[in-house]
Amino acid sequence: MVFRSLASPTLHTMSGNGGHRSKFGSLIGVLYVGHTCCKCLIYATRNAEVLTCHESSLECLSPQSGWVEVDPLAVWETARMCLETAVQNLIILDINPHDIVAVGVCNQRETTVLWDRTTGEPLCNAIGWCDTRTSSVVGSILQRVRGKKNYLKSVCGLTVSNCFSAVKIRWMMENVAGVQQAVDDGRAAFGTLDSWIIWMLTGGVEAGIHVTDVTNAARTMLMNLERCVWDERLCRFFRIPSKILPEIRSCSEVYGYINDGPLSGIPIASCLGDQQAALLGQMCINAGQANCTIDEGMFVLFNTAQEIIDSDHGLLSTVAFQLGPRGAVYYALEGAIAHAGSSIGWLRQTLALEPAPSEPMNSSLTGLFPDGTPNTQLVASFCSVSSPVPPYGGDSKPLTSSGPRGGVIFVPAFSGYYTPYWRYKARGMMFGITLQTTPQQIMYAAHEAICHQVREVLESLAKDCPTWPRLTKLTVGGDLSEQRFLVQMLSDLNGLLVERPQTSTPACLGAMLAAGLATEILSIDQFRQNCVPPVDVFNTAYNSSQRDMKFRRWKMAVDRCLNFDSVSDSDPVKLIGDGRDPDSFVRCSIPGSVFIVSSFVLVVVAQLMKQNGFA
Repeated sequence: MVFRSLASPTLHTMSGNGGHRSKFGSLIGVLYVGHTCCKCLIYATRNAEVLTCHESSLECLSPQSGWVEVDPLAVWETARMCLETAVQNLIILDINPHDIVAVGVCNQRETTVLWDRTTGEPLCNAIGWCDTRTSSVVGSILQRVRGKKNYLKSVCGLTVSNCFSAVKIRWMMENVAGVQQAVDDGRAAFGTLDSWIIWMLTGGVEAGIHVTDVTNAARTMLMNLERCVWDERLCRFFRIPSKILPEIRSCSEVYGYINDGPLSGIPIASCLGDQQAALLGQMCINAGQANCTIDEGMFVLFNTAQEIIDSDHGLLSTVAFQLGPRGAVYYALEGAIAHAGSSIGWLRQTLALEPAPSEPMNSSLTGLFPDGTPNTQLVASFCSVSSPVPPYGGDSKPLTSSGPRGGVIFVPAFSGYYTPYWRYKARGMMFGITLQTTPQQIMYAAHEAICHQVREVLESLAKDCPTWPRLTKLTVGGDLSEQRFLVQMLSDLNGLLVERPQTSTPACLGAMLAAGLATEILSIDQFRQNCVPPVDVFNTAYNSSQRDMKFRRWKMAVDRCLNFDSVSDSDPVKLIGDGRDPDSFVRCSIPGSVFIVSSFVLVVVAQLMKQNGFA
């Protein structure tokens, strides 16, 4: 394997253009890897224009109820194909692929991969971030710490929950044949999707580099949040040997070089978890700025700069970014919501609810810059898709805002309730259904649920940061934010000004910026001046009493979901209709003393009235 530097004469000679860049200048590729899709975008660094992209879906497996997994080899093959196809698209556009100076990696966090470093074979399927099979592990841990779900929070910033990688590793070691042996033999390697892809890109078994970045490491429950290193106490607590863990690096540096394929020799220069990458891509880089990404799940990140705030109200403390090995580590408070777009997809796919269209789904993708010039950042010159899957099971038909609301409340706690309660046994419920309830009203309630959960996060944020300026603006992104109706509802139900940058891939934009900083192609000021897209602005149309009334009803519904498992099988249940008067339970519950006192008061009042001549 031969590594080539950015200034490698071989690389420039191969370009066939005398060492000069094309009219688009230096290019940066970004590879996004999730458990439902992979995509590769190639940006012109001069203005963040997407020159080409390729996206391909992944088969998400669910062998048992609550299980969400994916084949790591399928992820790798799909990612490799996306990268190669995007490069081929460049050639079709007569753009030299050797103008690509770096590649960045952006990934869905927490999805856990274990593989054999001697053979390159996964030890089992990767467990997705929202998988609930680890509930038994979580339960046993909570039993050990006497129910203190924040027992480890002061060290790693996270509460004990199904979604984080440590409990997934523990489950694999206890339940998958061969995993514990591979760990004992020193053959096992752990990584989130970024580690797996970078290891494969850089040579795999022969020369693969086993690394991750601080944003992904912060989501494992194994990293010391203050020192940004693997914590031996946490490793001992989960009984996970630190030798299987990747090296922790910053978000913006050269980790290694692509080993094979059309981009052989190109450096991998950035790596971030998708939510932190979106924070960076939307330029929420100063303390007090917040963004909300609405995809399958929904995440709200609040930049706290270099201060770690330990939340007492259900938020997580996490790393926001570290731009360079010597750069300062920035932190954030995060609210995690398990189901947003996935709940919409469930209603459409499983219940076959199809609202009538009211506006084009992608109407937000058109726009002008302030000077009136067309926005070319949003539409790729040449984009391709393999096995296209409509977002969240839909067919690009957003919800219309017309029609009666119906009073339906939908709480999508399909895999427990995350922020701010962290109740892994909570389950979803729907309230207020009548014979007149329509599919439109149920879909409307699902969109309202997304907005109410954001308010819960923002209220927790206000309690945790009482001395900080009140948050008045929220930046949104993600696939579901392309629905103007939903973004307007978010503004209405939270009383905030909401800004939506006109880009459908803020996370990839953040990974591009980090790679540009690592290779000194970009600076923060250059990016802010030339690459930040225009924004759509949404102002609230509700008054506070309207918002508060809706939110109170929502909180009542949530309380019932949280207590779904509070009645055990052994508790006696008395049924109405067993031959007795149903009202007898009510009458019997009234204390006799209340009856006596009230009767005495009536007698006294009657005597007084008689004495005063009212009789």
